[in-house]
Order: sequence, then C-alpha cells, then structure tokens
Amino acid sequence: MHLLHPMVKRIAVTSFFLLLSCSLVAQVKLRTTQSEVEDALAKFVRAFDNLDWDTFRLAFSDDATVFYPRAFPERANGRAEFERTFKIVFEQIRNGKTTPPYMDIQPKDMKIQLFGNIAIATFHLDDKVGFVNRRTIVLKKNNADWKIVHLHASEVARANP
Repeated sequence: MHLLHPMVKRIAVTSFFLLLSCSLVAQVKLRTTQSEVEDALAKFVRAFDNLDWDTFRLAFSDDATVFYPRAFPERANGRAEFERTFKIVFEQIRNGKTTPPYMDIQPKDMKIQLFGNIAIATFHLDDKVGFVNRRTIVLKKNNADWKIVHLHASEVARANP
C-alpha cells in the first residue's frame, strides 16, 4: 500500500475543511437571510392587521409596484400611487372601528425563494368565502433592510365553495 506524502495529506485535509467551512458559512447565511425575510414579512403583516400606516408604508420601496385583488384594476406605480390606493383600502377595512387589530391575516402555504438580495414570497389567504386569495410579495435587500418592491394580489373562485 502506498502512503501519501505528509505534505499531500496536509493539503488534502486542509482543502476538505476549507470546503466544509465554506459550505457551513453558506448554510448559515441562507438561514440568516431566510430569517430576515420572514421577519420583514411578519412585520408587514402585523402592520397591515393593525392598520399601522407608518410601519406599513415603510415596508415598501419608493418605486414599488402593486396589483390589487378587487376594486382597483390598474397597477400602482411608485409610492404616491400605491399609498393613495392603500389609504382607501385602510379606510374600507377600518369601517368605523377604532382599535386594532382590524384584521387577522394568516398566510397559508408560505414559500420563500431567495436569489441573492431578492426574495419572492408566495402564499394563500383564506379570507373570502368561495375564493382562494393568492399573494406574491417580491422583496429586495437595500442596505440592512428588506423592502417590498412588488406586491401582487389576486383571487380565484373555488371550484366547489
């Protein structure tokens, strides 16, 4: 049996541990990124449930786009447009109530896909009888924060409500 030269052994062992540590660092970073995105989404949902305007609006990037599920058929382009429409939505949801929470948004079947500084979250809401409400939220990491750059809301009638 041929024994490896001690230097070759050291290089092989060092290379193995280097590859292993790089893999572990990548896994930790992925988990950290996943957690950051989950936290940003949870904060957004909580702000929406409570109709906390400032926290809600600051979850969005200035150039975000929004497709609404029902009464507003046009895409909102940028902060001025999506804020104008969401103010109307907030008042409709508030409907005279004075204390939060105003809603109980419960995302179902959440899937988060990570692509560097971009995250795509898709989920369903079970908040309208006879319909499946679908949501897609695209977030982008800017500096230390994840901001929503696109929100797409749609609904589909259930085959057997």
